[in-house]
Amino acid sequence: MEVENSVSRGNSSSYHRGETILGKAERSKSLRARVTERLRRAILDAEFALGQPLSEEKLAAAFGVSRTPVKDALTALQLEGLIEIRPQRGSFVFRPSETDIARLCEFREMMEVRALSLCFADRRDITLAQLRRANDAVEFAYQRNDRAGWMEADGEFHEVLVRNCDNNYLVDSYKLVSGQVAALRNHSRSTDLNRAIIEHKGIIDAMGNKDLLQAQQILSHHILKMREVYVVSVRSAISAKSSENIFSSLATLSSADG
Repeated sequence: MEVENSVSRGNSSSYHRGETILGKAERSKSLRARVTERLRRAILDAEFALGQPLSEEKLAAAFGVSRTPVKDALTALQLEGLIEIRPQRGSFVFRPSETDIARLCEFREMMEVRALSLCFADRRDITLAQLRRANDAVEFAYQRNDRAGWMEADGEFHEVLVRNCDNNYLVDSYKLVSGQVAALRNHSRSTDLNRAIIEHKGIIDAMGNKDLLQAQQILSHHILKMREVYVVSVRSAISAKSSENIFSSLATLSSADG
C-alpha cells in the first residue's frame, strides 16, 4: 500500500510539473502571438515608417516583456515580408525597391484578375453583393474624410474577390503579399480617392452586366495604376514622428514576461 501511495504521489507530482510546463508554454505562445499582432498592426497602420530600424530592446521595454517574444515576433513578421532582418545590422520595417513594387503589383494583378474570373463563373451574385457593400463603405469613409476607414474598406473590396474565388492555392498565394499591399496602401499619399470609387463601381457594373472582359480590364488598370502611388510613398518614407514617440505609443501588454 505504501509503495502504491508513493507511486501515486510521484505520478501526481510529475503530472503537476508537466501541467506547469505546459501552462508556461501556452502563456509564452500567447504572449508571442500578441506581440506579433501588435507589431503587425503598427506596420500595417503606418505607425512605423517604411525602412525604419526597430530596436528589440526598445520594443521589449515598450511592451513590458523580455526580448524573447519580440525576437520571435520579428522573425514571424519577416516570413510575412513585413520585416527585414539584416545580419550585424538589426531589424527594419520592409521598404521595397521600385523593382519590388513593380513585381508586387504584377503579381497582385494576376491573382486578383484570375480570382475575379473564378468568382464570375461560380459565385457572381454573392461576390457582387459583397463588392457593393465594400464600395459603399469606401464611399461613406470618403465623404466623412475618414482616410483610415477608406483604406480598410478599400482593402476589403479587393479581398472579397480573393475570398470568393474558391481556390485555396490562390488564396494562400495572395496572403504572401497581402500584408505588404495593406502597408503600402496605408502609407500611400494618393489624394485621388474618388477615382478609386469610380473604378470600383465600374468593376461592379461590368460584373452586373455579365461583361467579364470589361471587369477584368478595369481591375487590371486599377491595380497597376497603384504602382506609381506606391513608388511615391516609398520615396517619401520618412516618418514625421520620432522613434521614441512611436515606441512610447505602443500599448504595454498585460502579461509580465515571456
